[in-house]
Amino acid sequence: MLRVLVLHGSPRKNGNSDTLANYFKEGLKSRWEVEIEDYFANELNIKPCQGCLSCEKPLDEFCIQQDDMQAIYSSFLNSDIVVFATPMYWGYMTAQLKTIIDRMEAIANPEYFENKTFVVIITYRHHYESTVGFFERIQPFFKFNLNVITCCTKDHETDRDIPVIEIKSKLNEAFELGKEIGERIAN
Repeated sequence: MLRVLVLHGSPRKNGNSDTLANYFKEGLKSRWEVEIEDYFANELNIKPCQGCLSCEKPLDEFCIQQDDMQAIYSSFLNSDIVVFATPMYWGYMTAQLKTIIDRMEAIANPEYFENKTFVVIITYRHHYESTVGFFERIQPFFKFNLNVITCCTKDHETDRDIPVIEIKSKLNEAFELGKEIGERIAN
């Protein structure tokens, strides 16, 4: 059984990035038995990292702050695949998802990341490079397998916002990536 953690960064539930994440999950489920845990960052009680360095000492629950992040730590450690789905706001992932990633400092040890499969799903109107760059910069240290789907949801010629449900090629890309990753991990 494949275990999947999906971190939804959008404050708008079931928006463009969630739709692509759902197509990815459907691709996985089309051929494999999967256990999926979805976390919607905007609905969670997660305090920002305080930089207290308590996580550098052995703790039973990784971080001294007791909030919804404890459940994410557990799910992350038990997952084969971690999906980060987010729209871009001001050229970067949402603040909600960034708060979760900042709190992952408590488990910032390659042994927790190595050989996990990360799927980064980004919807954007103008830029996505900074978030993709972040994952590319940390990948060599943490040694996870990185997969990225980016989807521009703006027609710059007409200035029209395009719902991702109209971008069939990206929906198919997400679905096929789910199938492909399932194949890689299951075998």
